[in-house]
Amino acid sequence: MMNSFHLIMMGAAILSQHAQSADILVATVTYASPWLDVAKIAEVLASRGHVVTVLAHASQKSDLMRKWPTLRYETYGDPGKPPSVKEFMKSVPQKLAFSSSGFLGLINFAQTLSNALLELTEETLSDTQLLRKLKNSHYDVVLTYAGPSCGPLLAQYLDLPLVGTSRSMPTGQDLRATGCPNPLAYVPTVSSGLSDRMTFLQRVKNVLVYFIFTTAPMFFETRVDEIAKRTLGENFTNSAAIARTDVWLYQSDLMFDFPKPMMPNMVSIAGHMAEDVKPLSEDLEKFVQSSGDDGVVLVTFGSMVATMPAEIADMLAAAFARLPQKVVWRYAGTPPPSLGTNTRTMEWVPQNDLLAHPNTKAFVSHCGYNGVAEAMYHGVPLVGMPLFAEQFDNIARVMARGMAVSLDIHTVTSEEVYQTITTVISDPRYKEKANKVSSHLRDQPQSPMERAVWWIEHVIKHGGLPHLRSRAAELPFYQYYLLDVIALIVAVLSAVLLSCWKCCSFACSMCKRSNTNKKLKSQ
Repeated sequence: MMNSFHLIMMGAAILSQHAQSADILVATVTYASPWLDVAKIAEVLASRGHVVTVLAHASQKSDLMRKWPTLRYETYGDPGKPPSVKEFMKSVPQKLAFSSSGFLGLINFAQTLSNALLELTEETLSDTQLLRKLKNSHYDVVLTYAGPSCGPLLAQYLDLPLVGTSRSMPTGQDLRATGCPNPLAYVPTVSSGLSDRMTFLQRVKNVLVYFIFTTAPMFFETRVDEIAKRTLGENFTNSAAIARTDVWLYQSDLMFDFPKPMMPNMVSIAGHMAEDVKPLSEDLEKFVQSSGDDGVVLVTFGSMVATMPAEIADMLAAAFARLPQKVVWRYAGTPPPSLGTNTRTMEWVPQNDLLAHPNTKAFVSHCGYNGVAEAMYHGVPLVGMPLFAEQFDNIARVMARGMAVSLDIHTVTSEEVYQTITTVISDPRYKEKANKVSSHLRDQPQSPMERAVWWIEHVIKHGGLPHLRSRAAELPFYQYYLLDVIALIVAVLSAVLLSCWKCCSFACSMCKRSNTNKKLKSQ
């Protein structure tokens, strides 16, 4: 009887879980770190019994299935022809990172990337068979990376609730979509590299960067709108699709970012990529332990920068060779001539596990978001060498917390690298600040991933959360800034003042006339 009872209860639990499961469509570009952020959430959703289907290019399906087997896949495009955006992301960021083209190089990078994304958008939305299949699949919600993807347009086409993840969009689309105020006096613009304490000239820079980044992508948005209207219908636009977002899951919080206005549907999930710490491999653990009390320095410049110019690599290697610490360096290619015996190069490193290791004393990084977030969580001081894009913002934020120092990799010398790493390790203030940041991040009633999953399931349960959307996004410019009200007040005040002036003028003229009449009578 007990066995039967247990079977019945187990069956009821399975049926209950099945009844609560949802069909989730993940529609985002499946490349680089934005995809990894979404994929992590998708995996957790699948582990909770939801059916998660990823919209992917046919040429990537086998690779995605191998890495994320718990997810389902719906494909489009030619299996034998990878999308140009994938090939672009393999080579261009590395060239840009070590080039001297500066701002013009960044503009060229953005333009080339935009063209590749437009090509991918058209390939997706032009697939009528895919659109028909998606329409008949009865999904419950669309999950997307809110940046460069056609996820919002698909959610609008399928008339589904939309959840978007984001790290803050340089174009300001998220701010316009939510109607969230953005005071430029203390809120630094994405890619400005500024903090919330700005001098006059920095505020000028902040305004100019904001103007450039919000106006430059208008051509891209116009092209996306043309594609949407041609493939989906006249009523579809990118801005209207993004404005339908029910919940924004931001990968930032008040320890990583600076205080700024937020809307009710803007939720912080900073640190959601954090994984359980796993033991190091036997040989790597042996290498780390051999460092003794001096400890280990971890060095990595991210997945998009596999190699670097030989002269820069040799300059760094010479600096690392002088350190008393052991160095684990993620580096592909021929080892630099100045590589010291204390340095171990690896094509891939278990970054999170090494940062969590008690022997790790410092982290030399390009300051990609995930690396910075892991260093903050584990309380490891940083020596940042940002290469491009938001990496300058990331280092500005951890420097503001007192746990990092920034160096310019294009001009820094080997001596400066050595002295900076030594200072960050030997000065206890950096470690104290890093530990304080870590303590704040760990002191939460709910983990970032639990918060992300709860909000997605909350959207599914209620079929969308339109009551969280601000009316600000729907107001025309003159209403949002109360220009019509100001015009009315100015008109009324002007009329009152004009009336008063006329009355005074009339009274003065009457007095003059009365005085004139009195003089005439007296004469």
